Amino acid sequence: MRLRSKLTLTLALAFCAALALSPLRSSAQRRRGVSLLLFNGKVFTSDARGTIAEAVAIDGERIIAVGRDTEIEAQYTGARTVDLKGKLVTPGFNDAHIHFLQGGRSLMLVNLNGARTLAEAKQRVAARVGEVQPGAWILGRGWDHTLWGGEWPTKRDLDEVAPANPVFLGRVDGHTNWANSLALQKAGITRETRDPQGGEIVRDSGGEPTGILKETAGGLVLEALGRALAEARRYGVTSIQTNDVPSTEATPLYREFLKAGKLTVRVAEWQQFNNSVADIKRERAEFAAFKDDPFRLRLTALKGYVDGTLGSRTSAMLAPFSDDPGNSGIPRMPPEQLTRMTVERAQAGFQIAFHAIGDRANRMALDAFEAALKQPFANGPSVDLDTVKVARIEIRDRSTGEVRPFFPPRHRIEHAQVVAPSDFARFRSLGVIASMQPSHAISDKRWAEARLGEYRVLGAYSWHTMMAHGVHVPFGTDWPVEPINPYLGLYAAVTRQSTDGQPPGGWWPEERISIEDAIRNYTAEGAYASFEEKEKGQIAAGMLADLVVHTKDLLTVEPKEILQTEPEVVVFDGRVIYERPASR
Repeated sequence: MRLRSKLTLTLALAFCAALALSPLRSSAQRRRGVSLLLFNGKVFTSDARGTIAEAVAIDGERIIAVGRDTEIEAQYTGARTVDLKGKLVTPGFNDAHIHFLQGGRSLMLVNLNGARTLAEAKQRVAARVGEVQPGAWILGRGWDHTLWGGEWPTKRDLDEVAPANPVFLGRVDGHTNWANSLALQKAGITRETRDPQGGEIVRDSGGEPTGILKETAGGLVLEALGRALAEARRYGVTSIQTNDVPSTEATPLYREFLKAGKLTVRVAEWQQFNNSVADIKRERAEFAAFKDDPFRLRLTALKGYVDGTLGSRTSAMLAPFSDDPGNSGIPRMPPEQLTRMTVERAQAGFQIAFHAIGDRANRMALDAFEAALKQPFANGPSVDLDTVKVARIEIRDRSTGEVRPFFPPRHRIEHAQVVAPSDFARFRSLGVIASMQPSHAISDKRWAEARLGEYRVLGAYSWHTMMAHGVHVPFGTDWPVEPINPYLGLYAAVTRQSTDGQPPGGWWPEERISIEDAIRNYTAEGAYASFEEKEKGQIAAGMLADLVVHTKDLLTVEPKEILQTEPEVVVFDGRVIYERPASR
């Protein structure tokens, strides 16, 4: 009996053990294998609610699940698993306004950014002259004459250091160029040359060109793109909306890198607004024939210029500059022409992105967009402008009673730096996106108030006011005008201070925004601006797997520490494409 009792007890214990283990075994068997599993993190999903999660499961190029560690680890097992050790994760940065190829080229040119004096700029040019043969072109960019007292440099300054080499140097804003005598000669620019439309050849009192060419008067690539992609990876930029001129040159390069598996950003390439509608459609048809992955390379908006820049005093203003009473800037074309071309291109179905800096330029762009919005419905359906900001509305034809969907075109104003008070509400009612670059404010604050005066400066660099009016505000950098570093933009958006903390409390601190909003503007809002909000910009199931793990918790650190933050890991298309070097 004792033996039978022991045997019965042993069997019972074994059966109980089997029952206890079977859920674990079946659970392990049910866990789905995925390519990448991130856990033990602080995941800022960038949704409207500010949701924070702990873990992300990724399979291939898509996010499969987001949630708590226990939930994700119970359901998934990763081919690669990364312990985030509590670090912050956000969606990859989407630079909504960048000149990507030009930025890559700038890494190869004479870099004049930060030259504090004219003498320092000339020294840098002289150093390049010593590296090349006589007659070779010297190209560069980044000079800023406002650091030198505000006087324009001249061709003679460059002639002194480069008498045998043509020199052509772009200002930091990319809208004014500085050439020496040999470069002017090769371009055929003399005292008899007339100013082109939308531009100015600056002349001395005797009528001779000084070497300064404003706006339209300023009429290696594989290596440049490779360098640009490396910079993007280093700063966690996984999407770009780029204005490369000409786009017909840039797009084949992006395609070549895509085919080689080297394109580590998602590219939304802009075409040129000034091209004819026929040429734009032809370019689209040629592009479509290649059948590129639309989530990796696509054509989106038409980029046009309404005016110049505030720094060069070529931005189109409603009243003269406060520090130059006889000058109200340079519109690129008459308002009537701008409106006519806008209506024509909008009716053809194109999204339009206008560079507009001054308050007059912004109004011209808004007027053109309003005309384009009303034109298709002048004799038919009515559209309530106050509802255009939504993604989809229905319109009713007055004559037939037919109801059909209408999708607003999401036209954009790039920069939107100086806006008249009455025009903020028009952005919202017309559904116009204000694509802004926060670092411009802290770069320009040295002289912006002198240009604008104490009243107009209240409507300058006003991303908080835009957002308070319900306007979509994607952020970008405008690289190479400003550094590609998005952390600098985040810092500028939340502090309105220069990198040395000036002024205390911020420059017009009413325009500061929260770090959560700033991150959303660099991620979710950028996706909205390119009609991709259902594919990227948030960390959610079904979204493309583009993520950044940060070295510091941007949500809690002191603002000055934002500038010391960098990516720890960058995930693009579900693959780790960057890991911070151990020595850094």
